[in-house]
Amino acid sequence: MYDRQFGVLEVNAMSGHRSTIYRRAARSESGFTLIELMVTFAVLAVMLTLAAPSFITFQRNSELTAAANSLAASLSAARAEALKRQLNVFIRPASSNDWRQGWTAYVDTNWNSTYDAGTDIQVVQQGAMPASITVASDGTPSDATSHYVMFSGAGFMRDNTTGAFGSSRSIQLSSSAGGSRLVIINPAGRMRVCNPATESNCSAADSM
Repeated sequence: MYDRQFGVLEVNAMSGHRSTIYRRAARSESGFTLIELMVTFAVLAVMLTLAAPSFITFQRNSELTAAANSLAASLSAARAEALKRQLNVFIRPASSNDWRQGWTAYVDTNWNSTYDAGTDIQVVQQGAMPASITVASDGTPSDATSHYVMFSGAGFMRDNTTGAFGSSRSIQLSSSAGGSRLVIINPAGRMRVCNPATESNCSAADSM
């Protein structure tokens, strides 16, 4: 006979004697105590506090890299279109001289240097950069309309005012987390993105 309260099992042996086998009573499972929960939440809060700055820095650096690569890709697409059509292709910031607000690349089909919707051929339309990005310096030429980068039908970078090929140009993007990237374009139209903090040859004066 099994006694549920005490976990005792009595067995009648063949000898007629009664044996008793003791079993340990099952312990009921208990949950967390209030103190254990408070300690767990406190440890989680400390871990999140320590991890948050690193995550934010990682996010800002990712935004910076993506913005610089996007600008370089737009420049590359503009140059390719210039070679394809044998016409001047401009890339201008969307808001006067502020590349942070985005940019437009277009084929200047009517040769008036400005973008005329419906007449000129739009190559790239880029929206505003993340709020964490700023354009710290701008080495591109400018005219009455805005700053710009222009590629001739031969794929060379040109100054629309003087017609000269000039020297290498650069656009520097900076992040609120402290990092920066340079998008450099040389007179032949070649471009690259570099990190001034980790690369020694990272300025518009450096040959490519």
